[in-house]
Parts: sequence; C-alpha cells; structure tokens
Amino acid sequence: MSARQPWADPAQFQVRAVSGKDHDRIARFLAAMDRDGLYERHFAHGEAPNLALLRRMEALDQRDRVAVLAIGPDGDVLGHAEYVAEHGAAEFALMVLPLFRVRGIGRRLLHALQQIAAAVGQREMHGIIQASNTRALQLVRNSGFRLTPGDDRTTVIASRQLSPSQSLPFIRHDPDRTSLHRRPGPGAPLRAGGG
Repeated sequence: MSARQPWADPAQFQVRAVSGKDHDRIARFLAAMDRDGLYERHFAHGEAPNLALLRRMEALDQRDRVAVLAIGPDGDVLGHAEYVAEHGAAEFALMVLPLFRVRGIGRRLLHALQQIAAAVGQREMHGIIQASNTRALQLVRNSGFRLTPGDDRTTVIASRQLSPSQSLPFIRHDPDRTSLHRRPGPGAPLRAGGG
C-alpha cells in the first residue's frame, strides 16, 4: 500500500503519476482539448506537438521527466501536467479540459509537480506562459511564482525556488531531454532516437 498524496482527492478527481498504460487515455484527452487550449499549451497548432507529448510519456523517469494526470470518476483524463528538468531547473507545462477549468484541477496538478520536483532535488521550477493566458498567469501567481517578461511581449516567465525535501533514490538520467517548448527545425525528428 502506498501513502496517499495530499494532492489526491478521489471524491472529485484523482491526481496521479502517468503510467505506461495511459497512452490511449492521454491521446483521447488531447483529442478532446479545444484548439485554443492546445495552442496555449504547445505554442503551436497541428498534430506534431501532441505526438511529441505522447512520445515524452514513454521517457518518464520520475526525476528529470515527470508527468501527472487529473483523472475523473469515470477514468477519463481531465488535466495533464509535466516537467522536464535539467541541472536542477524544472520547466513545467499543464492543460485542463475546457469544461473542467476553474475547479482547482490546474492548481492541484501544479502543486503535485512542485512536490515531486522538490522531493527529487530539483531546485527551481519555471514555465513559459503566453501573456494573453490570464487564467494560467493567475494560477501561477496564486501558487507563489514570480512573473517576469519573456524575450518578447508575448510571453511571461513564471519561476520559483523549491524548498528542499527528502531525497529519493537516484533514477537513471535521461540524456535525451529537451525543453517542453523547444520545437525541432524542419525535417528534424520530434524526439531523437534511442531507447
């Protein structure tokens, strides 16, 4: 039996780590997302960002690549959040289905990521948010993140230091990680090969 995480509330929805059996469930979630929500999350349109997200789910190591889901009572995914870390700095991103926004799902997903990141020794968490995404900016501001302008006027960087927490055993480092918002150039594979 595992200890119940404080961000899990099975009465309304459960927040849990992505497992190897979630590929189809996440694919259905992405198909149900609205176009604006996908653009706010990926900073791009089209199917390529969704395919890249699904491929990242195959490379989770629970230390430098982490993803969590909000699962409704019917077993469907209501929200998805992930981070990719390098040198102790974890870049996060999240999205919630339109019908389930403003219900605390995003807040609990972000809280779960912060807890996991702190527990495995990440020192900082940051995310790149579109300046027009007022819901996300309010969420991170209310979660203690500092907001600074991005490289241009269209983005805002949300960042915060993480409190040290108990150390967990080292999990294999994944040398193939890339920034969540970094897009490959024309003709480049979405994810470098390797096992």
